[in-house]
Amino acid sequence: MLVLLMACAAQLTALLTAPAMAEPYVSFATRLVENPPEGVRFRPDLEDVLVGSANVYRQGKRVKGLAKVNDGKLLLAARAHALDLLQQNAMGHRSSTGYDFESRMRSLFPGMMFMSRMAENAARERSKGPADAAKAQKLFQQWVKSTSHRKALLSRDYTRVATGVVQKGDVIYAVQIFTGPEVKSNLFQSKQEPPEDDPAALY
Repeated sequence: MLVLLMACAAQLTALLTAPAMAEPYVSFATRLVENPPEGVRFRPDLEDVLVGSANVYRQGKRVKGLAKVNDGKLLLAARAHALDLLQQNAMGHRSSTGYDFESRMRSLFPGMMFMSRMAENAARERSKGPADAAKAQKLFQQWVKSTSHRKALLSRDYTRVATGVVQKGDVIYAVQIFTGPEVKSNLFQSKQEPPEDDPAALY
């Protein structure tokens, strides 16, 4: 009963403290991804490079590789935030409309109650040269050299990754969202299996 009350209190707190935005984040993200500005494009090829780099790095540390998320809300979230950061000329985990990572995930997955086993890495690479695989590798090295980003890359809690890469000129922005196993319990403690692209929780 105490766990149930704590879970309900956590949900209520999240609702009361969520940003009071005119547009739900899921609508904002969808609109952003479906209508990128002129001169900006998504790079699925570089997304593959980053997923491959993550798995090579994990396997080199004897950590099981990540399954690539090819569609659904997680991919939407990764691409939308990469594009949002590019348009802001900024880095971080808060959207231009005020949603932090947890708020963005709750908007995309409103049924989530327990928030754990999830993380987000973001980076940009503005060095000279074409926006190619070599530049994506330079960006990936930023994550490897950062303690907190490297921790996400190597966590055994995560089993899947959604990657968004967006390019403008020679500049690329990338976001990876990591998620773990997806078995959770509802208010009555009966186990549920969420849809395939519905993350179990947030870290």
